[in-house]
Amino acid sequence: MIRQLDKIFKLFFLWLYSDNKWINPHKSVKNNILTDRETIMYLKKNPKVGIIRYGNSELGLMVGSSPKTQNYNKNLRDKLINICRNYNSLTMKKYLLALPLERLSYGISKRDLPDWYPGKAGRLAMRFLVNKKQIYASPFCFRIINVDDNDLENYIMIVKSLFIGRKILYVGPLEGKNSDIPDFIIPSEILKIPPQNAFEKFDSILAKIRIICKNLDDPLVVIVGGTMASAISHELNMSDITCYDFGQYYRTYKKYLQTKNRNI
Repeated sequence: MIRQLDKIFKLFFLWLYSDNKWINPHKSVKNNILTDRETIMYLKKNPKVGIIRYGNSELGLMVGSSPKTQNYNKNLRDKLINICRNYNSLTMKKYLLALPLERLSYGISKRDLPDWYPGKAGRLAMRFLVNKKQIYASPFCFRIINVDDNDLENYIMIVKSLFIGRKILYVGPLEGKNSDIPDFIIPSEILKIPPQNAFEKFDSILAKIRIICKNLDDPLVVIVGGTMASAISHELNMSDITCYDFGQYYRTYKKYLQTKNRNI
């Protein structure tokens, strides 16, 4: 009961400062949402632009939930909310913000996603924070099992091409279920971070990334770090260090291969 009241309290304040108090902005933003392919093509054509991806965990944390890999943290919540509020045509020159906006209305997504994704409270948080005039990317662009595209083999080739010839700093948990680095990513440097509650070491991780990047020519930071990765990606991209909030690519790619082999 207390948790439910806390969510209502947090949603109330998001609503209070929202431009979308009385309307669901889905119809007004649907033409401003990049498809999966448009998202990766934008990154390919703009190699100095990074990406921040919000999913169920980020939206849930903004209304007071604790994702599996990160206990609720007010400072992280505030960072995630401010990233949304401050996203505009100028910050878009540094990074794309990806939100599951197709889920603002129930039942419109073609993707095989559970009905609870991203949850009622998460949908409301997203609704209250979206800017109806802004372009948003697809948060599923690296989640291969959920990608909606007519030619996935070609799509995957384009994704891999994003990392060719780049000086890459790979930041991720080198233990646990997301510890594998895809073979097409050849890091110049690797920074290991905790698989759980990494935000507790946010300042230390960010400082280490900056130090490493000083020794790399035009670096690309690829981070797998749950909700913390969104906050790190924002800090780096705004300071002209290109960062991809990469997420669970490898695990979803393996699921895609399993599904593909079953259908052969």
